Amino acid sequence: MFTGIHHVAVAVRNLDAALVFYRDILGLPVGRQAVVADQGVKAALLPVGEDEIELLEPTNPAGGVARFLEKKGEGIHHLCVETTDIAAALAQAKAANLPLIDQVPRQGLAGTIGFLHPGATQGVLVELAQPGEGSRAHPPTETGIHATSVATYYVGVKDLLAAGETFARNYGAKTQGPERDPQLQVERIVVQIGSSRVTILKTEDLVASPDVSHFVGGRTEGLFGICLAVADFHAAVNHLGGKGIPLEVRGKETGTPLARVVSDETHGVSLFLCASK
Repeated sequence: MFTGIHHVAVAVRNLDAALVFYRDILGLPVGRQAVVADQGVKAALLPVGEDEIELLEPTNPAGGVARFLEKKGEGIHHLCVETTDIAAALAQAKAANLPLIDQVPRQGLAGTIGFLHPGATQGVLVELAQPGEGSRAHPPTETGIHATSVATYYVGVKDLLAAGETFARNYGAKTQGPERDPQLQVERIVVQIGSSRVTILKTEDLVASPDVSHFVGGRTEGLFGICLAVADFHAAVNHLGGKGIPLEVRGKETGTPLARVVSDETHGVSLFLCASK
């Protein structure tokens, strides 16, 4: 029923300012843009291969995204899980007594959608979406970092085992771990939802780690970062360095290096780069 992650949404105060980084510096293409009146946002979808990053600027000061920004500041707002049957997915969630925001499907930018309450998934606001017809796949752009996909989505939690069980139960995910993350040097559980990967890390380890530049609003659980896979790792690092964006690279000796973007220009997202497989 669940085929992977459709997109990750980032709440920003000013969409045009966020595009300066995500479009102009990273080189991500801009797909659809729209004002979604019932959600009180102006949105832009930026394809990353078959994945997408959604930037959300509030248009309604009383709306959910505006309240999020007021309380927590800029950062990752929600994760969208793709399904082949949104009505069945919501019915399954309701039968499992998961707290729902939407009792029935409605139209959204990602297709036919419905939101689960963050209490259903370890503090992560999850949107379920059944997209319309047509492929979202986009080749890497000619400029920028040449991102090919979102390699993983990072979630911080208090209890690794409980979080792994939650993702497995709610989204039919396969889990691996607990194990030590070789680059971040913290305990993790890796979750596979369809074709997409989520990396769950312990919040208490994140608080002491320099790798998390901004964990939204000081929360104890929730989404905080993404890792973009790039076609040429060294070229991507050189490109960002040439743009004045500082990075910290580790794991060179392992053959699987990981770069952390050390910049406030990510708009509250802990952003990492790795080489495409």
